[in-house]
Amino acid sequence: MTDFPTPHTVKQQLQACRSKEETFKALVTLSKALPRLSGEEKTEDNKIKGCESAVWLIVEEDAGRRYFRADSDAKLMRGVLVAVISLVTGKTQQAIQEKDLKTELAELNLSSYLTSSRSNGVLAILKQIQDNPLSR
Repeated sequence: MTDFPTPHTVKQQLQACRSKEETFKALVTLSKALPRLSGEEKTEDNKIKGCESAVWLIVEEDAGRRYFRADSDAKLMRGVLVAVISLVTGKTQQAIQEKDLKTELAELNLSSYLTSSRSNGVLAILKQIQDNPLSR
């Protein structure tokens, strides 16, 4: 995933937004960096419970580092997934568990865009990432 945005790039793009519309456009642009999962990968086991939109997350490990692939039926949520994954991909599970992902996401100016039900979905995604055993 060499084209995947770095946390710094994601942060720059989202912090530059001055309105809800700009944030939406930035998230849609970011969503394009997220490769689609195949139909076979969109299983109930990979689906995140508690999200307003359908969201699937696959966790893989290589040399002790976690890598995440995800997809959603909503462009906005795909953009949020890029922001979240940029913070954790390539890190060890211990490093991921030690991160304060809620605070790091709050620094990205997403709070004005995330409705309470979407926020619950994002929290479910963060929990899955921090608690998740490897995908089957």
